[in-house]
Amino acid sequence: MPRLPTGIAWFDRLTQGGIPTRRLTVLLGQAGAGKTLLSCQIAATRARLSGAGVVFAALEEPPSDIIRNASGFTWDLAALAGRQFHALDLRPDPDMVFAGDFDLRGMLATLSAKARQTGAELVVFDGLDTVLGWLASPARRSAELTRIGRWLEEEGLSAIITAKAERHGGPVDALGPLEFAVSLVVALEQREESGGTLRALRITKSRGSGHSSSAHPLFVSRHGLEPLMWPGGDPSPASRERVGSGMARFDVLLGGGYLRGSTALLSGPPGTGKSTLAALFTASVCAAGGRAVHIFFDEGPEQAIRNMRSVGIDLAAHRASGALHLIGLQPGRDGPEQLLSEILAAVETQDATALVVDPVSSLMRGGVADLGQSAIRRLVEEARARGMTALLTSLVEVGDDPSTSTLSAVSTIADAWIALGYAERGGERNRTLSIVKARGSAHSNQTRELIMTAEGCTLADVYTAGGTVLLGTARMEREAEERRLEALASLDHQRHLRELQAQLTEAEIRQRQSGLQSEAARAELALLETAEAARRAARADRLLRIATSRSADAPAEGGSEGGSAA
Repeated sequence: MPRLPTGIAWFDRLTQGGIPTRRLTVLLGQAGAGKTLLSCQIAATRARLSGAGVVFAALEEPPSDIIRNASGFTWDLAALAGRQFHALDLRPDPDMVFAGDFDLRGMLATLSAKARQTGAELVVFDGLDTVLGWLASPARRSAELTRIGRWLEEEGLSAIITAKAERHGGPVDALGPLEFAVSLVVALEQREESGGTLRALRITKSRGSGHSSSAHPLFVSRHGLEPLMWPGGDPSPASRERVGSGMARFDVLLGGGYLRGSTALLSGPPGTGKSTLAALFTASVCAAGGRAVHIFFDEGPEQAIRNMRSVGIDLAAHRASGALHLIGLQPGRDGPEQLLSEILAAVETQDATALVVDPVSSLMRGGVADLGQSAIRRLVEEARARGMTALLTSLVEVGDDPSTSTLSAVSTIADAWIALGYAERGGERNRTLSIVKARGSAHSNQTRELIMTAEGCTLADVYTAGGTVLLGTARMEREAEERRLEALASLDHQRHLRELQAQLTEAEIRQRQSGLQSEAARAELALLETAEAARRAARADRLLRIATSRSADAPAEGGSEGGSAA
């Protein structure tokens, strides 16, 4: 069956293309379920999408009231009135007395003329059951519905009928065969549950196409009716970029920071530092040139600004620059759907790159539990679709393990889960931080001590003793002991160094003395050798002279050249 797209993405998806062309679509629901709201939303969105006109037959309330009631929505029905949205006041006179049956030919002729005049393609019968209810005969009501169907075929128009429903969801008795005469039946449900109001949409009939029979929870936003489990756009590509947490040591544990466009959950009991780490992330995003929306549930923005100054975080400066939008909400006053609507409106209007909700568990307070779970999941999906980095905090009851006890609706779909807690030992309580999971990151599995001072936040080094991580005073005592041992080791090293230097000096002196002794011995030896050589030379000379004097060839001592006297 040909479909007429409404331009409302989620509605067209659920109906597999929109409303049937040249056929009847009925919106059934009890009072306050949103029948008129959805019909106006479809009319306005379709008019803006196609540029064609819509004729709106007001059969229960005046057109001025309908336009005024729609003034708070983004589709701005008042701007379309008289141009593409043409409302006709066709309410019967309450003083009119009916004598016998009547038909709708006069009303249809009026609508035909207006549709031809304005080039309309869609007609809305708001409260048709009010008129048909005055027909006493079920057969006459069936005949008039058949007349409307044939009229649509002849005029080439599509139509939407809003009609009341009984508590069980079916049309009121006055409509009789309505569901058999239309091609698409959309049931809008509203019921009170656990002190809250739960709205839902269910398609009970879709002639010519398959459809889901599930009930889809709804809430009222600035755009009109929206399903809770439906992001506002297509998912953004998964980014590998990192967004700093505001604490360098924490970024190291996360493998470089949060992944851009991911959702992180901080869970822990009161006082463990959830709000502080959330504000630290907000300030880091704004300082890096981004824009952030920060939602507070447990305190107002001014109180939060004051409290964060005590740990060196200046949110006021970022708010003054326009990079930060702070909102304080009251979960006890509004239900999850109203709170979700306000948060989504802030996200859209501020064009933020980061979203912080502190704590997101406040959406579970009061109202319908399933509605709160759905609101949280919608918030996460909306952030992902917009490529926003979201940081959500969740309150854990004192005594529960923060690494295992949290909102299942968040922990299962969050990309990173950081558990904050306490370690009580030796009469003191110390804050701890550990990473339960961090998808796409090679993260640390260590439990670290979270330290908050007036200068800011940091994580202490890991100190262990006997396989146990030391925190607080035990860690400081261990640090002091290590410093003492280090000092003693340094003193011992210096003493040993001096001893070695003295030994070396003594050895060098002995070496020099030995060298002098060696030189003296060598000199003495040389003198002895010289004297011995001289002695030997003198002896040799003496012996030579003796030998020479005793030789026969030697002249006699005292003789003359002429011989002896004998």
